[in-house]
Amino acid sequence: MGLTASLQVGGVIDSVNGDMDQASIAVRMAAKGLVEAHRASLTSRGVLSQGPDMPLTLRRGMALISAVALADGYSSDIASQVNDFTTLATRPVREWGPASLALCEERNAILVDEGYGTPTAECIDLAEISDEGSIVEDIFHEKLRTALSRVGKNADRLYRSVRENIIRKPCRTRKEVLAFALEVPELASEIPTFFSPLPASALHGKTLRLCARCNAPLFADPNRSRYPNGRCAVRECRMSWPDMAVGEEHQIPVHDDWRMANPVIMTFWVGPGLPEIALYDALRKKREDVVLYPMCDLADIGIEGTKIGIDVKSYSSAAVLGKRFSAKIGGMAAFRRRIVAVPDFWIKADRDYLRTASAVCGNKDGIEFMSVSQVAEAFS
Repeated sequence: MGLTASLQVGGVIDSVNGDMDQASIAVRMAAKGLVEAHRASLTSRGVLSQGPDMPLTLRRGMALISAVALADGYSSDIASQVNDFTTLATRPVREWGPASLALCEERNAILVDEGYGTPTAECIDLAEISDEGSIVEDIFHEKLRTALSRVGKNADRLYRSVRENIIRKPCRTRKEVLAFALEVPELASEIPTFFSPLPASALHGKTLRLCARCNAPLFADPNRSRYPNGRCAVRECRMSWPDMAVGEEHQIPVHDDWRMANPVIMTFWVGPGLPEIALYDALRKKREDVVLYPMCDLADIGIEGTKIGIDVKSYSSAAVLGKRFSAKIGGMAAFRRRIVAVPDFWIKADRDYLRTASAVCGNKDGIEFMSVSQVAEAFS
């Protein structure tokens, strides 16, 4: 798909009705294509390529992005090759090059997680496919919820136990995975499916190095001078602690002896779970009425029963986050006071983040936007 193809679809943008400008339409179509491609890969286990199996929505989204670039007089076709485009999509839209993309409402959105190659939560929202659960539930979340439906009154405790355990220790030996499963006999058959074989790229020879902050593997990085011991692939960890630190080191003579949480779980549970767990731990030190993932995850943190619900959301784009909660508030409806807590590193990158999110949301159903540090201070 080159500039000729881009010219042919250029008129498609102009013919679309609605308030979104051309760049916004292109970004949303690309997001939809990326999500559909990932969903297909979960079942086929194939590798995304330029071939006939690439979803039509992704082809069209890339063509629309190319058309925007061409209309802006940009010197290169930024979306002609899918591998190059998915790499580009790990950066904020505003950094893709064309001026229109730097000015559109979605300009701060990151569509693909750099560390694990999965669509981000905001990519899924832009694709207008409910929420991040839409991907997770296909393979993992739905397995857990189905199993919990058989448990009865202990479902809430078991859900919290499993999710917190995986977030706090995403990488472990096969024996430890089996021991974890035996500790929760009600979910013993589901828990091993949440883990995948350790990628060969996670090893430095026969040495496995774990991140001192999140316990995920430190992967070898091309920039060895800057990251001689490897680099953590968890976005929220890198954003919170830019300086890499080695925690545990393990010698692994047999590669298959270790497991890591599936990349989808790393992206949607482990990464976003770091600020959730950090906030929970901070509040728990000060008060006893704090619950993690109350009522099987109606919120990330509950305080005083249903008096206060806190959802920690790690979106690079304040506008996308605001739109998400203006459309629906999900499980937060169960709480009388509803707070969306944003990790401080996003606010440091965009000082107007909370104001933008609040303005776009329009105070829908009483939703408040605060930083994680503000929540920690307010309720400690």
